[in-house]
Amino acid sequence: MIFKSLHEKLLKKKINKSLVDLGKQNRIKPNPIKSLGCIIDPSFPISVDVFIDLADSIGLKEKDLKIITFQENKNVFNVFSSMNITPECVSFYGNLIGNDSLEFISNDYDLLINFFKSNSLLILLSSKTKAKFRVGFESVDYKLNDLIFSNKIKKFKNFKIELIKYLKLIK
Repeated sequence: MIFKSLHEKLLKKKINKSLVDLGKQNRIKPNPIKSLGCIIDPSFPISVDVFIDLADSIGLKEKDLKIITFQENKNVFNVFSSMNITPECVSFYGNLIGNDSLEFISNDYDLLINFFKSNSLLILLSSKTKAKFRVGFESVDYKLNDLIFSNKIKKFKNFKIELIKYLKLIK
């Protein structure tokens, strides 16, 4: 119990430092968007196809899209994505150590979609990811995202419509 509490404090400290570093970056939406990263909590009733369709809608090919999902248990096979982050992918000190998470953050993205509600592992992953422009929900720390959507958006179709609309408006 003490170790778990200490681990959570160290993780929170690591996240806060990453968010401060993120806040120092000058982030602007590139035109055109050439790469898309998605960090997804698969507890949302959604399939990978909707993200492939979204990438297509903003002019990207499937090869320009990388998706990583949260998985509570590493022993359960995840059909949603080939790249996963589990609690075991973060060291005791709050460092990312999983192969998939390290591969994901090794890429640069023009657009990063944080498709999750509050989840400390996914916040850490996102804060360590190099992205020029970030999109997410209001339930996550506001320092993480440049464009923030209301949690009231319940259907991916509505999220997609709003995202495309705002991406066109932001120059």
